[in-house]
Amino acid sequence: MEMVNRILANNETLLRQASKTAEQYLQDAIGSIDHSLGQGYAEQHPELIAGFMTTAALDYGASVIARALGSLGDGLDD
Repeated sequence: MEMVNRILANNETLLRQASKTAEQYLQDAIGSIDHSLGQGYAEQHPELIAGFMTTAALDYGASVIARALGSLGDGLDD
C-alpha cells in the first residue's frame, strides 16, 4: 500500500509550523469578522476570534483525519 500525504517533518519543524498556522487563523479570523460585522468588530470581540480559530483548527484536523482514514480504506480494498 502506497502512503500518500505522509508527514515527514520533525518535531521542531512541526512546532514552527503550528505557530504560523495559528497566526494565519488569527489573520483570517480578524479579516472575516471585520468584513462581516464591520471594521474593528473583531478587536472589540476577542471571543469571536477565539471561536473562529478553534473552528478552523477543528475543521482542518477533522479533514486531515478523514483523508488519512480514506487512504487506509482504499488500501483495504486492494
